[in-house]
Amino acid sequence: AEGQLEYLGRLDHQVKIRGLRIELGEIEAQLLAQPAVREALVVAQEGPGGARLVGYVAGRDIDAGTLRERLGRVLPDYMVPGALVVLEALPLNANGKVDRKALPAPERAGERAYAAPQGEAEEALAAIWAEVLGIERVGRHDNFFELGGHSLLAVQMAARAQGTLHVQLMVQDVFRRPTLKALAAQLAEQPREDAMAQSFSEIDAFIDSLESA
Repeated sequence: AEGQLEYLGRLDHQVKIRGLRIELGEIEAQLLAQPAVREALVVAQEGPGGARLVGYVAGRDIDAGTLRERLGRVLPDYMVPGALVVLEALPLNANGKVDRKALPAPERAGERAYAAPQGEAEEALAAIWAEVLGIERVGRHDNFFELGGHSLLAVQMAARAQGTLHVQLMVQDVFRRPTLKALAAQLAEQPREDAMAQSFSEIDAFIDSLESA
């Protein structure tokens, strides 16, 4: 059913997403290492774009965007959950274990009020997102990963943005600024004549790391 969570590798706490083996426990450990996080669980959610990682956290004053950025500093991009759900506490069953069936599905971007992109940078980037993600429209407050994006799609999107908009865009930038508004603001500040060799090199290195994993 739509929005249903599928838990892969629940016995060995390991999943395989887009050919990459991922230790969920390693991601959970990094989440728990953050001062604000008291509880953490990472699962694999099956969706239209394939499996993706979803993190559930509980604690005090947790900001999902900040948490994702911090994870990106210590984990490879493909191990950073595409969606982070902040709860007051993880739901437990009668045995005191996490009740996975009671975990809410991540908020879908379509459930928010749509806000049209504003300005040349947002409009151009929204068109690229819509093409890469295979969706009809993208709002300025939409989150790339909540729309179904993942690390490989981020690589494709960054490459298209560079070729179409003639800007420098790294995959890490997408994780740091996953909303259309924030990412477009970064691109709008760049000089269009900026040499993009470093960014293309970063994308090539990322693809090489996936192939060698």
